[in-house]
Formats: sequence, C-alpha cells, structure tokens
Amino acid sequence: MWSDVADDRVGELVRSVKVKLDGSRKSHTARVARTGPEGIWLFSPAGTEIIGSDGSLTTQPADGVQYFPRHVLPETGGRFVAWCWAAAPEPPADFWSSPWISVDIAASRDEPFSFLDLELDLWCSSDGSGIVDVEELDAAERAGWVDAAGATRARGSADEVQRELKVGYQDAFGRVGWNLLAQVRGRPAHEA
Repeated sequence: MWSDVADDRVGELVRSVKVKLDGSRKSHTARVARTGPEGIWLFSPAGTEIIGSDGSLTTQPADGVQYFPRHVLPETGGRFVAWCWAAAPEPPADFWSSPWISVDIAASRDEPFSFLDLELDLWCSSDGSGIVDVEELDAAERAGWVDAAGATRARGSADEVQRELKVGYQDAFGRVGWNLLAQVRGRPAHEA
C-alpha cells in the first residue's frame, strides 16, 4: 500500500508499475525523491525505459515526478496517481512542449509503487484541463473488468481531481511536485 512506504527510502531506486484492467502492465525505474505526509514522490528522467508486459519498450519523453498520494480523495474515497512533467527536449506531441500534469484515476495494489489504472485520465496545463478516455472506462465496464460501483467511483474521482486541478497546474498538489521537479533537475522552481 502507498501509505506503508517508509520515510527512509528517499534516494532508493524502485520500480513503478501500472496495471491496466485487462491485466497488461507497464513499468519503469525511478528514484524515491520525497516521502511526506501528502504522499510519495518518484523521479525519473527523460529517456527512462518503460517496459510493457508484452515486451514492448518505449522511452519517457521528459523529466517527471510521479505522485502517489497517501490518502483517498475526501468526497469519493477514490485514488489517483499523478505526474508533473517538464517540457520534453524533443516533444513527441504538442502537449509535451511545455510543463503539464497527467493523472491516472486508480486503485491501490498491495505492492508498493504499483497501481491499477481505472482507465480515466486527466490532463492539466497552461491551456486548461480535461478528462480523457471516458470511452475506455465505459468499455471496461461493459466487458466486466470493473463493476458499476467501481466505474461510478472512478468517474466521481475524476471529477473531484479535475476540480482541484482548476486552481491551475502550477499550484496543483500544493506546488510540491513542481518544486521537487525543479530541485532534482537543479533549476529554479519557475523553470520546472
């Protein structure tokens, strides 16, 4: 569980694992950058290899810090995992050309730094914010990979997180992610 990670793991190299509802997995290595009352933050640099359970290999396009909150969302009791991304040196798509946040609506798993992706994703940048992949959650519910109650909680969690992101991407998560990203990159916070 995310709340069980000891504070003395800062600097440790770990594996972050994302499990999809169909059972497929993607994982990458990262360093524990911070453990605080709000949660655990992992750092991985641009070029980090992401390994799929099917043997596929992709690379992370930008430096980023991944956030595993310790507590459930207050309204829905749901969970999420978020990334604060720096601008990519060689953006593979337009949204990678400036800092932004991505969020996976998730369920925790028993292994540390691992989560079950409930298909709904959010994005937040200087251009606004939005919820994407609604149709993927709908399809997973029809396929029986998530029950109606779980799908309803995921939708409510996405709405709850989006309301929080509307404060502006630079202020999200108490600015901890952006300040941490700047720190590990050796840059001032406004250049994260």
